[in-house]
Formats: sequence, structure tokens, C-alpha cells
Amino acid sequence: MTIVEKVVPVIFRQVDQNIEILVFRHPIAGIQIVKGTVEANENLENAAIRELYEESGISSTSIHSYLGIHYPSESGPNWHVFVCHTTETLKDHWTHFCNDDGGLEFNFLWHPLAEEPTDEWHLLFKELLEFIKSRY
Repeated sequence: MTIVEKVVPVIFRQVDQNIEILVFRHPIAGIQIVKGTVEANENLENAAIRELYEESGISSTSIHSYLGIHYPSESGPNWHVFVCHTTETLKDHWTHFCNDDGGLEFNFLWHPLAEEPTDEWHLLFKELLEFIKSRY
């Protein structure tokens, strides 16, 4: 039996004295953080970089650090969380067409780490944000 692994590539930026985390508005499932499945024979770091590119369009990415394993409340795979850096200059907002689930448009934005997630956030990603804040 193959164990399914999930990766969460996280990008932060600093604006004045505030740290912000990159999130996106899913057209059906609320505000989320990039997350995806590790493919067969793929290491976790490469999967994180690939998922970040597929879901956001961000390339020129490297792994900065490993925050650890998040255990979501719903049954299923655990999530390996990585802090990533990119050499790209990222905008305040952008839209990326992702091929997941037949093709979806994801609207990217930055969420101040010090702020609580709104009701628009998907529950599992509210949990993930708390995990990230506790480790970052």
C-alpha cells in the first residue's frame, strides 16, 4: 500500500513591521494555503516546489526551511509544511489558472500573520494557519 503524502509550500513577506503569508481564494472552498499531493518517487521538497508552481504560477523557488508535520483534524494524510523563498517579485494580488479539478481560477492575496482568519477561510486551513504561526 502506498502512503499518500501532502506538502504545503508557504511563502512569507514583510511589509513594514508586518509578516504576511501567501493565501488564495478558491472559487468553491474558501481561502486556503497552497497544498498538494506528493507524486510517486518524488521527494517532499521537489513536490512542494512543483505544487507551488502548479497552483500559483510562482517559479524560481527554493526551500528555506521545514516547519514540520501538520496533523489535520479530518482523517487522511498528514501535511509536510515548508517555508519557501522565491526570487520573483510577487504582486499584492494575482489570478492563476490551475488545472486541478478540471481547471480553476485561484485569486492570490496576502494575509497578515498577526490577524485571525475570517469566516471565509476553509476550516482545515484555519487549523493549518495556527500550526504555521506556532512554528514560525
